[in-house]
Amino acid sequence: MLNFSPRISFPISSISVQDISDNPAKLINIERNTIATSYIPSTFGLKELNSHFLNFSYGHDSLIHFVNISGIFQGIYTYSSLGYSIGYKAFEKFTPSITLSYNYINIKDFNSFGNISFDIGGVLELDKNLDFGFSITNIFNSSLESNNNITKQKALFGFEYKLHSEFIFQLGTEIRIENSSSVILSFIKRMEEFGNIGLSYSTEPQMIQFNLKLNALDDVQIYYDMNFHSILGVTNRFGLGYTFD
Repeated sequence: MLNFSPRISFPISSISVQDISDNPAKLINIERNTIATSYIPSTFGLKELNSHFLNFSYGHDSLIHFVNISGIFQGIYTYSSLGYSIGYKAFEKFTPSITLSYNYINIKDFNSFGNISFDIGGVLELDKNLDFGFSITNIFNSSLESNNNITKQKALFGFEYKLHSEFIFQLGTEIRIENSSSVILSFIKRMEEFGNIGLSYSTEPQMIQFNLKLNALDDVQIYYDMNFHSILGVTNRFGLGYTFD
């Protein structure tokens, strides 16, 4: 999936189902079936890079299924992506996952391109309060067009330490092939009745990210993400989700 809206990905835990699509290892955190939609009005002030997202997760026995649909729809070009992820919870301390995505871009009166990409991930329990997580995107280096590597490869590795049941600290690194890499710091506060709050920092690019999930009603959640770049400015993301058994 192309990354038109830069965001900081949590190495292991996530604030909401919206965070799963860029790291299939986090499928382990899906406890209830969920459908969610979200919208980015503009990316760092560019309305041409507004984005739409639709996610669906479903758990059955030891298997967790996740579907992600996203796209940018403009008059001159269209980009869309359809991804399917599956995680396997059968192992006592290790949960692997794999994602298959189809990406498509169409430029009006010019050409259209498409490709299929594979991502892998996993979460390993090292101790009762310490986990290790990883994900590798586009492992076969698939491109939208021959000799065009616009669909980038990256790897995410990180450790998560539970200070107590409601507060989580994460330290990770995002390695981007043929590009700069970064160190990521994340803090997550879980509030069982009200939702979750996350605050993250990335060294390259230097960004601060705020994530919020509010339990508005019994099974309805409101999502808000804010990404701040010292030069490019702010990107906001708004979402709504529904959980069910």
